[in-house]
Amino acid sequence: MLHVLLSQADSYHDVVDHLSTAGARVTLIGPQSRRHAIPGKRAILQAMFSRNLLRARQLWTESDRVLVVGWQALPILLLIRLGLLRRPAKLLVMACFIHGARARSVVNRAWRLLRFPGLGFVTFSLGEARNLTEVVGIDPAMVHFHLWRQKLGGQTPADQISDDGYIFTGGFSNRDYNLLLSATSGTGVPVVVVASQRNDIDPLLNPDSTIYRDLPELEFERLLAKSKMVAMPLKSRGEACGQSVLLRVLRNEKPLVATRHEAIEAYLGSDYPGFVAYDDAAAMRQAVERALADTDYRLSLVTAIRRAAAQLAQRSTPGQEVEQFLLA
Repeated sequence: MLHVLLSQADSYHDVVDHLSTAGARVTLIGPQSRRHAIPGKRAILQAMFSRNLLRARQLWTESDRVLVVGWQALPILLLIRLGLLRRPAKLLVMACFIHGARARSVVNRAWRLLRFPGLGFVTFSLGEARNLTEVVGIDPAMVHFHLWRQKLGGQTPADQISDDGYIFTGGFSNRDYNLLLSATSGTGVPVVVVASQRNDIDPLLNPDSTIYRDLPELEFERLLAKSKMVAMPLKSRGEACGQSVLLRVLRNEKPLVATRHEAIEAYLGSDYPGFVAYDDAAAMRQAVERALADTDYRLSLVTAIRRAAAQLAQRSTPGQEVEQFLLA
């Protein structure tokens, strides 16, 4: 039998709903409340010790297969190690994102300590997969790469997509907004930033910038859909990042200039013409100015975006892919 353990209510519908329809038993082991903003480190740590973890007792047998979504995977693995939970035939961990080197080192030690022959991972970036196989020592056959794609809400109707002349940038994880603001300062083109309260942003770096914090996804995408272009300034570190914004770029067919990061390369290909080197404000400025002024270049970006969207649409659904990983 298949089991799905959720750290957060009402999440990963594209995977969970498919598995549930296929007969999997879904159990919430995290907090009951639904989060609409990205949780911080403290909230994640508190959720890891939710009383709902007790729901996992006697939940599966040694022949069952289990998918654990989120950071409750760590206490679940600890309880298995201590013999307080049965060890299933296969247990896959999904959606544990880390961007800091220190946190990655700590978690790597935990994975090594708690691993067992049936432990595997569903990763959202090739860097995450390499870390698990090369550093942690997980069997490569038990590490499954999955192009993250969920059905995102807030889609802007096609007849409301426009070019209002500004640069849009948004998202939370692994962003370097100050680099982008520095790179675009003096261009005379407005920059609209939609970030989190936890992002460090200096608005004085670009007087033509407007900064919003923690907007609902409907408003987030509306601002993206009405932009002239999208810029994605990523830091070099980190694993899965930028995918949700990229999916909105794909469905709105916006030209994108982005820091080269393998999490984004997996969707667009390494030859995407809008990539720039990380931590290079001059390269970012050059690419943004070219995308604003050069119609042919901007069209080449849009053409590549459309091609990537078409290729993504040909893949199996997220639920089908994860089901295949569980049954492999």
